[in-house]
Amino acid sequence: MKRIVLIIPVLVLVVLFASCGSKTENKETVVRYVKSTEVLPSVFNSSSVYNGVVKESREVSLSFKVGGPVNKLLVDVGDYVKQDQLLAQIDKRDYLVQVQATEAQYTQAKGEYERYLELYERKKLPKNTLDRLKAGYLMAKSQYEAAVNALKDTELRAPFAGYVNNKLIENFETVSPGRPIVELLDFNGLEVVVNVPETHVTSIDETIKIACDIRNANQFDIPAKIKTVSKKSGKDRLFEVKVVLQGELSKNIKPGMVAKVKVFQESSKAGDDEVLVPVESVFAEGKQKYIWHINPTSMQVEKKPVAVVKVYGNGLLVVKSNIKPGAQIVTAGVHSLIESQEVKILSKKSETNIGGLL
Repeated sequence: MKRIVLIIPVLVLVVLFASCGSKTENKETVVRYVKSTEVLPSVFNSSSVYNGVVKESREVSLSFKVGGPVNKLLVDVGDYVKQDQLLAQIDKRDYLVQVQATEAQYTQAKGEYERYLELYERKKLPKNTLDRLKAGYLMAKSQYEAAVNALKDTELRAPFAGYVNNKLIENFETVSPGRPIVELLDFNGLEVVVNVPETHVTSIDETIKIACDIRNANQFDIPAKIKTVSKKSGKDRLFEVKVVLQGELSKNIKPGMVAKVKVFQESSKAGDDEVLVPVESVFAEGKQKYIWHINPTSMQVEKKPVAVVKVYGNGLLVVKSNIKPGAQIVTAGVHSLIESQEVKILSKKSETNIGGLL
């Protein structure tokens, strides 16, 4: 009996310790650490940065309309030329001869036509004879004008001011019509070409400001505007966007330089029940989408239904919900939580806390 009396208290103590241990263990498993963020208001300015390349507004290969030996090649690679400046010239000798020959025929045909026209008006010449003379006169006139135009075309002039990018022939070469002679770059409107992912290109129309930094030219915050947006993505699934640099540009800016394009956007003004939340904070159960709201008093999560209105390329969603801007919501671990579960918010690591040890 004494042994039994001694064993009973021992068993009671064992049961009590075991129950306490299980409660502590359950309590520890219930509390979860989560990452959180504040809900943003419906009107929100955002920015994206893309790396691009400076490009000239146009590059044109210039050629002669006529052929012959080039006896003047007046430019070299890197030269700056003004609009209508003479770049190259074909030997004019044969073309001058053609002008003289066709001019003589034209003068003769014109004189005959004018004399016979006077006879026709005096009713001393049949109309069919006058028509034949008129046809000969017009043909001689067109041949003369074509010879004059061909003589003018022996001179190759710059259609716009720019820089010679390449010289494709040497002086005294014989060229055929249409053969490229020089390549001319137009620097009057420099642009930057960037590749934008499909998640960003849908909101490119909401851009309110574009600024470009070209570090190697020591030029920063150059204003720019969108020129074109490609209608189809490339093989890399990116869309080509061209922006034109505005204002007076430094001569240090050269095509081929790397540029950083900063695109500032503003979301469209939404209703009172619309807010912005990170895309990773939203989860689905069936067809309904939710977010976890953290009650600041009890530190327990509450499941709030949301309806996605719009997706932004910067990782934000416009959602309809009864939650207000400034509220804390869970952004990581959303699939491992249950209603009314207690959570602890992970503190953000300091930039100087290398390795997250502090």
